[in-house]
Amino acid sequence: VPYRLVDMGDIGQVFGCLAGADAVVHLAAIPRPTFHPNEVVFRTNVLSTYNVLEVAAGLGIRRVVLASSISVLGFPFFYHRFAPNYVPLDEAHPMQPQDAYALSKVVGEVMADAFARRTEMTIVSLRLAWIHTPASFQEQLMPMWEDRAAGASNLWGYVDARDAARACRLALEADVKGHERFFIAAPDTFMPIRSEDLVREFYPEAELRPGFGEHASLFSSARASHLLAFRAEHRWRDYV
Repeated sequence: VPYRLVDMGDIGQVFGCLAGADAVVHLAAIPRPTFHPNEVVFRTNVLSTYNVLEVAAGLGIRRVVLASSISVLGFPFFYHRFAPNYVPLDEAHPMQPQDAYALSKVVGEVMADAFARRTEMTIVSLRLAWIHTPASFQEQLMPMWEDRAAGASNLWGYVDARDAARACRLALEADVKGHERFFIAAPDTFMPIRSEDLVREFYPEAELRPGFGEHASLFSSARASHLLAFRAEHRWRDYV
């Protein structure tokens, strides 16, 4: 495919890049708050998202897919520990950001609300879990099997990169209007331990809602299943 290198903080370059586009999948961002100063993470992510939405509105692009994150809930980069109100987590759960990355993703969703009110654009925010490939799963996540606490801040959630990509395509095609938010996660945790045991050990304050399965993810993709026809096709048990 054609490749163009664009400064996402320069709205003129974004205009030039997106001219003639039918839709946009916006994945450009600093993906964590650990390697850059907080103000750089926040400014980069918020300004790039604003520029994409402003340009899409100006060019009459009717469909934008945004890479949001499970981080809108406040995990995993929090400064002060807190627990989910309930599991599995759905889109109605309060957003409680503490760090610059999480805050940038919350602001991105608020901006999407504003542009959906302002225009006839459809915007889909995908709250992606920790994205992995089979190789990175074995390298980064399997060692956590011996250290349950290591994955607690991520709520032991993940999604295969292929499923994340398919969710983007489905979001481009889905029959939805306005601005919609969806969690995109594998249906299980990345741990070979019962999910209920993990929650009771590390987040005993959280309410365990009915239907929380033996190895179920703490993130519900039910809404994505209903409105996007998304179902994760790749689980770690299939490739480890």
